[in-house]
Amino acid sequence: MKIIALTGGIGSGKSVVSAMLRVMGYKVYDCDSRAKALMDCSQEIKASLVREFGVEAVSDTGVINRGYIASRVFGDDASLKRLNGIVHPAVRADLQQWAETCGKAGCRCAFVETAILQNSNLRDLIDAEWNVQAPEDVRVWRVMRRNNLPRKDVEARIKAQSSEGAGIGASIIINDGVAAVLPQLVRLIGKFSK
Repeated sequence: MKIIALTGGIGSGKSVVSAMLRVMGYKVYDCDSRAKALMDCSQEIKASLVREFGVEAVSDTGVINRGYIASRVFGDDASLKRLNGIVHPAVRADLQQWAETCGKAGCRCAFVETAILQNSNLRDLIDAEWNVQAPEDVRVWRVMRRNNLPRKDVEARIKAQSSEGAGIGASIIINDGVAAVLPQLVRLIGKFSK
């Protein structure tokens, strides 16, 4: 089975492309949602978060205080690296199990949606990368509308992801609100399946 990473910065439209692929019958693993789910159910992850970031990281009832953790890691590379060191191995193991299940079910091709392929230690698990791109002003507008955030906060998040870009040999999908995405996907799927 081939695994293709769907990459792109915040607001680029990865989730739209993922939804289209699901409608087309493909399996898509969403790293963000799976990371959140793993964090919510894993006592080991919760204990590690408390050790690294203090008792404020998890409530007495076992709910992760995402706002507190975000405030600790945003703009602090060392803290972000510690958080990633806790979460990324769990996501990697979960992804490997998911891919194995997809392969046993006869999937020839599956997708992994991730904003941070370069920094997540997943590159060796994928066979190709499709990078979703949109102009920065479009991305800012999308995230402001979706998350109800002020422009400066969105721009800071985009800047924080600036080290991530399309990998060498990545195929590009333009999702700028003008170019039709579906024909691009059909072309890439045809090219990949040859």
